Amino acid sequence: MAARSIIPVLPTIMTLGNLVCGFMAMAKTVDALTSSTGAGPLDPAFTEKILQAAGLVLLGMIFDALDGRVARLTNNTSPFGAQVDSLADAVTFGVTPALMAKVVYEHGKIGLEQPFMPKVISALCALYLIGAVLRLARFTAQTDDDEASHHTFEGLPSPAAAGLIVAAVIFIFDGRTEIGLGTETADALAVLILRSLPFVAALTGLLMVSRVPYVHVVQRYVGRHMRASRFVNVVLIVAGMLVFHEWSLFLVIVLYVGGGLVLALRSRITGRPVLEDLPEPWRDDDIDPEGKHP
Repeated sequence: MAARSIIPVLPTIMTLGNLVCGFMAMAKTVDALTSSTGAGPLDPAFTEKILQAAGLVLLGMIFDALDGRVARLTNNTSPFGAQVDSLADAVTFGVTPALMAKVVYEHGKIGLEQPFMPKVISALCALYLIGAVLRLARFTAQTDDDEASHHTFEGLPSPAAAGLIVAAVIFIFDGRTEIGLGTETADALAVLILRSLPFVAALTGLLMVSRVPYVHVVQRYVGRHMRASRFVNVVLIVAGMLVFHEWSLFLVIVLYVGGGLVLALRSRITGRPVLEDLPEPWRDDDIDPEGKHP
């Protein structure tokens, strides 16, 4: 009885963990701006706080990836859980990245002669937030509890959109020295990303409410049944992202976001389905003799 009473609570705990991560990331972002000493765009005090905020958003993504999965595996999905999850995502992947983009851009004007138009920048970051909220509302209203409905997304997923902003921030403040391009080239790339951050946020907001299809990586490639070769590939990719997280995370998310656009463009040109050549996770040696999904 004790075990059965605990299981329904687990998805909610993970969802609330996501929400708390979003709030703490916002708090760290505000702390970064208020603790800045004016020592330039790479002010150590600002850098420390903003990287902590970025890490908290990434931790929120882990909670978000687990809560729905646990709910479906334990057969504890509910409208209540879906609403709480959507609200938590709106904070962690909507409000927090929008605020982070604005704060990082505003901080970047120090020592870079960064043009700063408060109303324009606020409007661009607000566009990201609007896209995230509309994206989450549409997803909650249209998505069924059936696990098969989670294999693809219509529009860029809000965690991936937040990941793009967070990965850009990590690259700007921690990754430019790790990519082997030379200091001047890497710094120039970091400055370019910093100056374009609010505009990238706005475009990302538009992608979230678009009809561009995106693959649900966890559902399609990290299913309950997967071949050893695929498991090894996943482990190697994750290990590489952990070891070289300063730049590999940014690269992977850029490829994911851009890949969806490329597939959609190919589909429009050729008339072929966007995801026709992507394998389903249950097609890899895990179909029983009667042809049913286990």
